[in-house]
Amino acid sequence: MDLLIGLDIGTTAIKGVLMSKDGRIIKTVSGGYDYYTVGDKKLLDTDSFTDTCFSVIKTLTDEKKEDDDILAVCSCCASGNLVLLDQSDKPLIPIVGWQTVVSEDDKNAFFTKEEQAAFYKTVGWPLGCRFPALYLAAMRLHQPELLEKTKTVAMSAEYLNFSLTGKWGISVSMGTPFFLIDQEKGEYNYPLLQKLGIADKNLPPIYNKGTVLGGILPEIAEKLGLSPDTRVVLGSFDHPSGATGAGVFDEGEMLLSCGTSWVEFFPVKSRDLAISTGGLVDRFMLNGSPYCVMKSITSVSEKIDSLREHFFGKIPHKEYDELAAGSRFGCNGLRFHFTDDDYKLGDGYEKSDIARAIIESAAYILKDNLLSLEKCGLKAEKITMIGGISNSPVCVKIISEVLEKPVGVVNGQAAGAVGSCLLAGIGIGLYKDERDAFLRFNFEK
Repeated sequence: MDLLIGLDIGTTAIKGVLMSKDGRIIKTVSGGYDYYTVGDKKLLDTDSFTDTCFSVIKTLTDEKKEDDDILAVCSCCASGNLVLLDQSDKPLIPIVGWQTVVSEDDKNAFFTKEEQAAFYKTVGWPLGCRFPALYLAAMRLHQPELLEKTKTVAMSAEYLNFSLTGKWGISVSMGTPFFLIDQEKGEYNYPLLQKLGIADKNLPPIYNKGTVLGGILPEIAEKLGLSPDTRVVLGSFDHPSGATGAGVFDEGEMLLSCGTSWVEFFPVKSRDLAISTGGLVDRFMLNGSPYCVMKSITSVSEKIDSLREHFFGKIPHKEYDELAAGSRFGCNGLRFHFTDDDYKLGDGYEKSDIARAIIESAAYILKDNLLSLEKCGLKAEKITMIGGISNSPVCVKIISEVLEKPVGVVNGQAAGAVGSCLLAGIGIGLYKDERDAFLRFNFEK
């Protein structure tokens, strides 16, 4: 049987899927890694990162039978995590996580106001105080000697692929949070590279997602239970991959990706429309809606978890769902605002009302956000939900009732990794494009 491996590399964990080429999910697995904090920096040991990724891959390959062939591996990634390597391709520093904050003083010392404003149009994301372009600017200001020792500037996802193949490459989609790529042109932003003092030879070559990077290094193939003939295919940013794995391809559809933050994802045909919304813009489909726009409701899941633990302790998900199902729409007037005063609001209410109100309240924030997005031209006539909370039919029903729209679930927590499987298949010629792959897989939508 011919198999594909898809990886979804998140901020603190990686999900992996082993799938047959006709869409049967054989195994799902996850593994965690921990960033640590030094001052304002969120750091991750490079060996810890690759060891976790390799462990997930090995757990998946252990499931294959003797006559099975794993044809390709592909990963999507939250990305934005900087890696610097020396002349011997050894890491110079730990991985700098995307949560690392650069001071406003350093940003303003390196970039003019005009340059800062130009980032959004060029990159597709506004320049805040995070992500690699800013980390590199701070290094140029304070640690120029470190950049002089650097042979390769990349991100963690590209480093993983390099560890597998010995080759460098980055997709335009994966490169958006790199902040070094002109998104529309699909090439590096050369004036920015000149200002940073970085040559394009020190950066991964840019390709389309779905491009075969190479085969697995023999010593790595033996370690991971793969063949040197297994192809490594370049993936995308994580939310476009989730949309691919959930079959969200057309204007008027919305993906609701419920990770740490809740991200609303819209396929669009016009980059100008996407930019006009002020949202995060990324390259999307190979054939179809070429761009997408994303809006994030920050840290919603963390706030939900905080309220759940405050009122119910370490309650199992099934028990929580049973409580929430015992209340009615409106929760007898209880509404949380996700502020520090929320803990007082539950006094005098039944546990069932509190449980439902936590989810309803998050859904109302989402509803308000969707109303503002409609004014920007982004309509959600059909909603598909993925991520952790999508595994709860009760929570999905509550969100649907608040939004007054049908909400479906396709591939749930595995959607990002499934999307990577689809791209793996596209890369080796099994499928024409994302839509063709999704329909061949015959997932229920």
